[in-house]
Amino acid sequence: MILSYLLLFLAILLTGISQVLLKTGASRTEGGRFRAFSMYLNAPALTAYGLLLVTTVISVIVLREIPLKVFYAIASLNFLVVAGLSYWLLKERVDREMIIALALIVAGVLVFNLTG
Repeated sequence: MILSYLLLFLAILLTGISQVLLKTGASRTEGGRFRAFSMYLNAPALTAYGLLLVTTVISVIVLREIPLKVFYAIASLNFLVVAGLSYWLLKERVDREMIIALALIVAGVLVFNLTG
């Protein structure tokens, strides 16, 4: 059971990394005839697709042990990971509203898992 939770947190981290990679890849457009495809078929984007595939496999494995409602409650922490990675790696601004929203997500996960 502990291994399932560790795998779930690994999946959350990998999902966050893949979302940052997708944003990085989408901002890289090459000129030329196939400009629309260059947003989706570059190294960061393809790496992100691979990570999302790995995350899907991990999620299927985890769902054998963890109830679905707990899985999705904990998986919502992905917003926290994406915000942190975006701030740290992409130098995106984190405003007061985002901090309040992230605090509400964390509080909701804690309340759900402590009372459930």
